[in-house]
Amino acid sequence: MNYSCTALVALVILLIINYDILLKKNKENRNLIPAQKSYRRFLLSVVIFYACDTLWGFFYDLQFLTITYIDTMVFFAVMAYSVFLWTRYVISYLKVKNVFTTVLNYCGWFFLLFEWIVVLINLFFPVLFYFDENGTYVAGSQRYVNLGIQLIMFLMTTICMLYVSAKNSGKVRFRHLSIGLFGIVMTVFVFLQMLFPFLALYSVGYMIGTCLLHTFVMEDIKADKLKELKELVDRERTHKEQLGSAIQMAHTDSLTGVRNKLAYEEMARSYDEKIASGKLKELAVIVFDLNGLKKINDSKGHDEGDRYIKEGSRLICRWFKHSPVFRIGGDEFVALLVEQDFAKRATLLNGFNRLIENNISNENVVISTGMDEYISKQDKNVEEVFVRADKKMYERKSYLKSIGSI
Repeated sequence: MNYSCTALVALVILLIINYDILLKKNKENRNLIPAQKSYRRFLLSVVIFYACDTLWGFFYDLQFLTITYIDTMVFFAVMAYSVFLWTRYVISYLKVKNVFTTVLNYCGWFFLLFEWIVVLINLFFPVLFYFDENGTYVAGSQRYVNLGIQLIMFLMTTICMLYVSAKNSGKVRFRHLSIGLFGIVMTVFVFLQMLFPFLALYSVGYMIGTCLLHTFVMEDIKADKLKELKELVDRERTHKEQLGSAIQMAHTDSLTGVRNKLAYEEMARSYDEKIASGKLKELAVIVFDLNGLKKINDSKGHDEGDRYIKEGSRLICRWFKHSPVFRIGGDEFVALLVEQDFAKRATLLNGFNRLIENNISNENVVISTGMDEYISKQDKNVEEVFVRADKKMYERKSYLKSIGSI
């Protein structure tokens, strides 16, 4: 029973420390790199090996010889397969093709086929193991040959890792040395297993080796992946901020800071879509035009003209502060009134117009306005509302000129 307990403890430890690799069925496992996929397959084979080892001690103590025999056959087959998968992992992890990896590749396949053939032969000729008339397990000569070959296979993986690690430095070299150390640990415990067949030393070797790999290789790789992911997220955030800034600049009038004609056209298209779908309920368009800008530019210069434009823009934004304001031409602005400003549209416009009429006598900025509203089931787009508002703006401009505006 001590044999089974040792293998069972090794199985539990492996499942605990490699839970994220073995048992989590998520996209992360499906997106593992080739070396990690190879390692996951290797761990799964070790899990099966531990299960066989645990059951072997249990069945053997109870003298269920037929079941014990079948379990022993599976045990040797899985043992060979786990060693083969370990060589595949080493080759996949190194990602290099040289004499060592080529030899290791061929030896891995030869070893697997040879071991499985021996297991099949044992069904007819007990070269690997058998149970005597007293139900005692007896190791055959081929068992020692098989374990000897496995010992050589693990040594070969160690040599491969040490050879490649000599050409690297830092974390990469440390990981290579850790994987090489796994091969050394297994070499030692395979040798001890040859000497003591009734102790679960092979399982102990796998337990120590996989713990080393988890601590010094897998966790280190995971930390690097998290670091790379953080850097990727940071780059993506910076890219979005830069893109957002570029989009904002492309939609902003450089002189006044309000939205430009491009922004107005995009917003108008969004309202056109609402009109087409019947979702637009209310909208008012106000067109603004700065009176006398050309005269100011001609008489006082463009710097004074720019100041006049900015003053007019500030006045419009201050008065219609809940509505988007756009500069769509040199002296022309548009505001789209919805919700709060739409509800108070008449009051806002009348107040604004009174202010402008006072500005005429005070020689402050003078702005002509024209407003019209969206008419449901009549207007097909914002442009139709704009045209009516623009016409009213020119009527207002004529009126302001008649009372003294430039």
